[in-house]
Amino acid sequence: MYELTLIKDTVGQVADAIAAILEMETEIVDHNLQIVSGTGRFRRKIGAYEEGGDLDSPLIYGKVLRSGIDYICLDAPNDPIYRPEENELAEICCPILVGSEVAGLIGLVAFTTEQQEKMVARANIYLNFLREMSMLISGKLVENQSSTKLSMLLESMPEGLIASGTDGKIFYCNFSSELLLEKHRTEIIGSKLTEVFPNDDRFSLLNPQDMFSSYEYMLPLPSGTKHFLITSVPIAHLGTMYLFFDSLRAGLFPSSEYNDNRIFFSDIFGHSESILEAKKFASQISNSNSTVLITGESGTGKELFARAIHNNSSRSEAPFVSINCGAIPETLLESELFGYEKGSFTGASTSGKIGKFELANHGTLFLDEIGDMPFHLQVKLLHFLQYRTVERIGSTKPIPVDVRIIAATNKSLESMIENNEFREDLYFRLNVLSLDIPPLRERDGDLEVLLNNLLRKFNGILGKNVSGFSQNAVDILKKYNWPGNVRELENTIEYCVNITTADYITPEDLPKRIIENVNPKGTITLSSPEGEDRSLKAQLRAAEKAILQKTLAETGSTLEGKRTAAGILGISESTLYRRLREFDLL
Repeated sequence: MYELTLIKDTVGQVADAIAAILEMETEIVDHNLQIVSGTGRFRRKIGAYEEGGDLDSPLIYGKVLRSGIDYICLDAPNDPIYRPEENELAEICCPILVGSEVAGLIGLVAFTTEQQEKMVARANIYLNFLREMSMLISGKLVENQSSTKLSMLLESMPEGLIASGTDGKIFYCNFSSELLLEKHRTEIIGSKLTEVFPNDDRFSLLNPQDMFSSYEYMLPLPSGTKHFLITSVPIAHLGTMYLFFDSLRAGLFPSSEYNDNRIFFSDIFGHSESILEAKKFASQISNSNSTVLITGESGTGKELFARAIHNNSSRSEAPFVSINCGAIPETLLESELFGYEKGSFTGASTSGKIGKFELANHGTLFLDEIGDMPFHLQVKLLHFLQYRTVERIGSTKPIPVDVRIIAATNKSLESMIENNEFREDLYFRLNVLSLDIPPLRERDGDLEVLLNNLLRKFNGILGKNVSGFSQNAVDILKKYNWPGNVRELENTIEYCVNITTADYITPEDLPKRIIENVNPKGTITLSSPEGEDRSLKAQLRAAEKAILQKTLAETGSTLEGKRTAAGILGISESTLYRRLREFDLL
């Protein structure tokens, strides 16, 4: 639904313009019959509701909002669907249409005999003018919604995005850019590209004519040197966009903190016996050079443990290189791991490419989803584990590499061995030290700890100040099985913090899949967060709000849906709308 309140400045300017040009008072009303803007005597009524806020009203505004058709009333006192409240004599009402959706209406009102006579004489001219003003508002609504959606899309991208003008100055960056470059956007926007990406001629070229893809760039930062892959997209007469990500992370973020390579065991939250045992064992094996095989369900935090092992070892000052064996096409995985010589195959870079094994020299190479590694590459990995050398594609020269291998999988490699999908000899080479990460459902007591930490995290990221969770919401979250483990929990809390409008996250803020899984019959239960009003009146209001939300979730929030909901609840439609407004559910 398009909301006029989101462009209230534009709406106000339109109302003032209409009143000034036609010399009559004007009001603009949204799809809920709320006055968004007005001139003259309507200005003091902004925020109030016309026709009692009853969308099924038989009067003029309710009819126009339902039908989307103009209405001309030239004799208000004698019009059957007009009820003058302030001695209105005539009115022309024009809907604001966005496609087939009625976003609101414009009312041009005559209060004097002179104004009424003008309206009678020029009704069609005035109506056409109002239609033009309506189109102006609807165009602004579409523009605003498109801009909002585009902004949300760009800000939620996992890749960094920077846009610069033809002068080489940056005029836009997204949230991931801040995380990847470890700078606030106020430090990035307005800077020269050569200041953000120094010591590279490519970024001193203004408005380059050719797009470059997967260009490698090493950038020293406080957390350590990052290895970016950058793609440039020239935009004629405007400048250039740059998409980039940290290739050492294979484009993936750890579960705990976005783009923080300095993960330690203290960053893995929880005090359950199972997680403490896993952390203790991982800490004990940190300084070993033996390979580690981390097993556990998807989303349990296997990469977090791998990073903590690396950062707790004597290799901590050397690179931690991560690659997801299942996220990269088989045809590219070999060159990503082992690199290639220049001209070794069609499309190869003329300068060749260093592989992940060499990038991780003296450090740690994390092979995530090792069960998805193609069979022929398993042979090459086994060769490395035996001889500690790698050969680039197109070369026969062995390159000695000092790398500790940590592999991870959520699959049963033993079953894959039985089905000839994984080499048994490689399995034994990898499974020297075995670390199993418990699923969230087996981490007794850890849920509340994770909830509080994730709430603090997303309050900071999203700029909100949610105080906590209602006990009822916590009870539901504790009953849920969490098949996606900590990653699913993290996504859930991010969703809740995004949509809640209250101080506490309540069951109404939880994703529908969780409610239906825990409580398939949709039974309503009540509780209050500490310090909240627990009087009978307050709890009855909470119950009524929950009933209204549940019923509308079943029937939908369209006009027909609300009509059906009123029938189910055994109340009039006007009563339903009044209660929805009271609970801020319209």
